[in-house]
Amino acid sequence: MAEALQIQDTSWSGPAASYMITRAVVGADTIEKGCIYVEDGIKKKKTIPRIEVSGFMQKRQATPASKGSVTVDGRVLEPQDLMLYYEFNPRDYEQHFYAEQLQPKLLGRELPVTAENFMMMQTMKRLNEFFENAIHRSRIEFDPNGDNVDPTTKGEVAGASDYFYFDGLIKKLLDAASDPTYPTLVVSGAVALTVSNIRDKMTAALDLVATTANAKALLGKYGKGGLKYIMSYVDFQKYGEALRTDTYKNIRSDEKAYNQFRGYEIETVAGLPENTFYLAIAKPDIDSNAWLGINSTEDNQLQLMRLQNNSELFFVKGLFKMDTQVGFPDQFVIYTTLTA
Repeated sequence: MAEALQIQDTSWSGPAASYMITRAVVGADTIEKGCIYVEDGIKKKKTIPRIEVSGFMQKRQATPASKGSVTVDGRVLEPQDLMLYYEFNPRDYEQHFYAEQLQPKLLGRELPVTAENFMMMQTMKRLNEFFENAIHRSRIEFDPNGDNVDPTTKGEVAGASDYFYFDGLIKKLLDAASDPTYPTLVVSGAVALTVSNIRDKMTAALDLVATTANAKALLGKYGKGGLKYIMSYVDFQKYGEALRTDTYKNIRSDEKAYNQFRGYEIETVAGLPENTFYLAIAKPDIDSNAWLGINSTEDNQLQLMRLQNNSELFFVKGLFKMDTQVGFPDQFVIYTTLTA
């Protein structure tokens, strides 16, 4: 197995700073901003029970006959395994500025303290970035050892092939669009979002809620716990530019765009691809329509150890289980140029 550590700066022409700079990466916005409910403690799978009551009213009778139905069913969260793992040799730092921080003895030599701290910090940041994207974009069919579907055939970018360990929200929603009883609300005729059309498309999503029987109850739910638009930062920039360039401007040229549309909150998350947005109740409790299932919140940590007693190599390892689910697809609107 090839070592992960690559020391490319070996000039060592003077002292080095006691810190390392790291590239900016996206965070786990969807979780941190409370746009999904996280259900942990799932060892294998867990059913989200649902109940519906309908058709129960009738004329008064002295001896009535039963009328109506109570339907109990469920949606399943089945977290799938995924792992982070790489190996490295701390002695590679002998040709780097931080060689001065290495232990004097060769036997048992470990990473320089500064290098270890920043390597682990950036690994965690990249891990959160992966989770953020996977929550929305992951598809099992992208697995190169499985169906090996090319993401570009679904409207995705080629880089989405990294996300194949479970089905994310977009895949779950698009698959549920064919449900004969309670289908996902998919805005038809989706095209690339632009400054000139984004508000029309957001209106179309809201109109779909207003004209769908099971979804009308969402219309009066405002605020952080109510109906909200969830979109990418790129598409939110288009929304802001649409406001800024109105003939009768709503905002100054240097002002941040409003995070509301027709009274409903707009939340931006890094994991959604461009030209895709949701309109749903998505929040961090069981009333949310977006769910994330995991084994344990304590899995979000990494193990750093020597590979084996007779080896100079070390490894970094993390084990995780994850899945997504939608409670009621017929109360969840998706606008996307991606296909099922």
